[in-house]
Amino acid sequence: MKISFDKISRLWLGQDDFRVRELNCGANFKAVCLDTMCDDAKVSAFVLQPLAYVENAQSLDEIERKLAAGTGVRKPPNFFAAVEDFTNGYTLIFDGEDNCISVDTRTVIGRSIAEPPTSMVMRGPREGFVEDVKVNVTLLRKRLKTPNFKIINLAVGKYTNTAIAVCYIEGIADKRVVDDAVQRIQNVKTDGVLDSSYLARYLDGNKTFLFRRIGSTEKPDIAVGKMLEGRLAIIVDGSPMVLTLPYLFVEDMQSPGDYYENSTMTTLSRFLRFVSVIASVLLPALYVCLQVYNYQIIPLRFLITVLNASEAIPFSPLTEMLLVLIVFDILREANLRMPSAVGISLSLVGAIVLGDAAVQAGLLGAPAVMIGALSGIGLFTMPDNTLILSLLRLAVTFVGGVMGLLGVIISSLAILVYLASMQDFKTPFLAPFSPDIPEDRQDALAQIPVPQMTQRPKSIPNENKSRRG
Repeated sequence: MKISFDKISRLWLGQDDFRVRELNCGANFKAVCLDTMCDDAKVSAFVLQPLAYVENAQSLDEIERKLAAGTGVRKPPNFFAAVEDFTNGYTLIFDGEDNCISVDTRTVIGRSIAEPPTSMVMRGPREGFVEDVKVNVTLLRKRLKTPNFKIINLAVGKYTNTAIAVCYIEGIADKRVVDDAVQRIQNVKTDGVLDSSYLARYLDGNKTFLFRRIGSTEKPDIAVGKMLEGRLAIIVDGSPMVLTLPYLFVEDMQSPGDYYENSTMTTLSRFLRFVSVIASVLLPALYVCLQVYNYQIIPLRFLITVLNASEAIPFSPLTEMLLVLIVFDILREANLRMPSAVGISLSLVGAIVLGDAAVQAGLLGAPAVMIGALSGIGLFTMPDNTLILSLLRLAVTFVGGVMGLLGVIISSLAILVYLASMQDFKTPFLAPFSPDIPEDRQDALAQIPVPQMTQRPKSIPNENKSRRG
């Protein structure tokens, strides 16, 4: 399709922010831009001022040579590329022969770089990604000063035309994984992509409905660390969350500050997170099934305490525990959606006043409230999967209340089999434990000192296994 001024003007003529400027540098030269997407100072400095004293220009090539002040000057290869540039804030300069050049005059609107609220660390860099794709690519480029750092620019969304940058390190990332990810992005057919979470749904080849298969991070140092292992970083314009793939379940047990602390303390922290998550999912179910079916396993003194605390409760142990878990989930959801000042008050009222009142009124037992509270706290050691783990906790509790300890074991095995069966981008989800890859366990739950990590993970497809070149 030819690139012409008439086609562009027919699409945008009549819109308040559409601007057309006749250039006094030769016949039939016109400049068009969207006022809301362009920076007036850049349009003046990079387009109007350089051409103010040009007379009788004969071609766009001559015009292009005069625009030396503009760093982003290019010729769109087709009409669709010209429209993409135009809607992203470029100024288009047309001649009378269906040709044009685009000059980068994009305005920069967004918040400044700051520490991300979801990934605060005691040590390490405090920079975080922002909502501008160019700034985010710069944050990666600042840490990867090598020509092997490659970027593939794409656009997705019929109406949003969202800019997407697929970043990887050539010579480390597996080219087949790169091609697969790019192909999946190009196959996205949707009206718009407003955030990276939209794109993550399309990149998930297994279309899993529970655990996520695409990683995300707000910290450039974490994204670069994953890229150095052979992963891809996918930046979506308008989102501070950068996607990373392939993704392993064990990454949920890792924290952004792990690599800036002593490896012994990091190992201890990871095991605490692992135990907390397992206990959060299984503890309510074990409390119910042991109290109803397998009470002979409970030590006698503890059993007497539990019976004395729950003998006047009008609900069955299963109903009581489900009620406690649901109430805590409601409080968590309300707290997330309230202003911060009100949210603190809501937490205090809900967790302390409401819980104590329910116990005093004899509606709930103190042991059930304590078990529910411990389980809820443990879920936040894996914050990205809080909702999924909460759903599994309710399901396992219900099965345990119906089938007893056998039901808890069967449901746990079903979850484990489900996780072990997941694989995407040539990467098993439970690696390095299923399948067993001993070399990769150096940075799984346990962590060895960073200087001893001389090999890249075998569970992640990559072209260079040595971290030392």
